[in-house]
Amino acid sequence: MAEPIKISKPSKEQERALSLKGSDWRLVWDPQSKNWKTVKVGEVKSADITYDDWRNGQTTYTPITPGRGGALDVAEQTATREAEQDPLYKYVRDYGLEVVTDPQNGNTYLRGIPKGGTTAVPFYLYLDSKGVIHLSENYDAIKKKTLDDLKATGKLDAFFQELYNKKKISKETFNSRNIQSTDFNAALVDSINTYSKGVIGNRQFDPTATKAPDFLTFLQSGAGLRGPAGGGDENLPRREFQDISKIELNKFIDAIYLETIGRKPSEEQRKAKLKELNDIVKKGIVTTTSVVGGEIQTRRKGGFDERQQALQLQEELKTQNPLEYERRQAFEFMDELQKIMSGGM
Repeated sequence: MAEPIKISKPSKEQERALSLKGSDWRLVWDPQSKNWKTVKVGEVKSADITYDDWRNGQTTYTPITPGRGGALDVAEQTATREAEQDPLYKYVRDYGLEVVTDPQNGNTYLRGIPKGGTTAVPFYLYLDSKGVIHLSENYDAIKKKTLDDLKATGKLDAFFQELYNKKKISKETFNSRNIQSTDFNAALVDSINTYSKGVIGNRQFDPTATKAPDFLTFLQSGAGLRGPAGGGDENLPRREFQDISKIELNKFIDAIYLETIGRKPSEEQRKAKLKELNDIVKKGIVTTTSVVGGEIQTRRKGGFDERQQALQLQEELKTQNPLEYERRQAFEFMDELQKIMSGGM
């Protein structure tokens, strides 16, 4: 029987890289390289030894065949065969590629760790007409590959047409085919980013995975850029508007004034409050979605909330008109007392 082989402790750099990647990744012992590697949680196999296993006391493994990792080797060889059938697999594995959402603005992008690095940065991908995958954290390098390939295959005009159809570039830029224009370059960044995260995010990484679509086909399919009518990127903030007229707001203001201090507002008071509430209505309700700690969180901000605005206006009137508020409270008390007395109590 083969002698147990000691599993070394992960280096500080490996531990740091894991912490930067987040909760969806694990450190797994690789019996062939005799080192640790980071893999997605969904790709961890039952036979794998994870960092958690190591910390819980499993600091050695016994190869079934001398010099090899036994069942661990079988799992690794199976993963290797699968990787060979999907050329994107090794890029995801080697660079730790993942599609992430920025919690600050809700935008999604492709992220990975450059070779030799420890910090995750945005990555860009382009699959050219010859089936070669170009992947880099250098946007300018991928931009050049994209434009050169579109020119070489005669598809640059079709790309301009697609951007114009989606109202991403002006008619002047479309007619001039000016690749230096501001609107074209903004649309190109958006297109490459959308394609990069779409290709990686939609991969299944198994032998049945289909070949990724080419850049232009992807955009024309509707999976990429959308025009204003289509709502843009699904992760952009959404703004909803409430259908509340000025007449309804005026009635609301009058009702709170009468209820709180027993009179309607002056024209000047009504005008000032109406402007304040109408501005709130016009700004609408902004909904943002972000990924925090492995969960999707949705937040709604703004909008006219009748209960909240009523309480706020009541507090303002109590502070600004203390005597009128006290008289109103006394009047309500006497009114209630009269009702009780008239009832025979």
